[in-house]
Amino acid sequence: MTETTRTKLLSALAELGEHFPNWRFGQLVENAAGWADVSSWEIEDQQLLAAVRHYIDNQPTAAQSAG
Repeated sequence: MTETTRTKLLSALAELGEHFPNWRFGQLVENAAGWADVSSWEIEDQQLLAAVRHYIDNQPTAAQSAG
């Protein structure tokens, strides 16, 4: 059995929440939708997942930040 897009999206949003602990869940969704340049009302799950993953995957690691 493979993960569904929704399961992957919720997991990615939880991970994003670790980057922004002061943001409410709605803020996470709204800001990620903005990164995809789509309104939160219109964005598809796969688009939102791609925007969140892109943000997370492009953050510098602790080793990169220190050097």
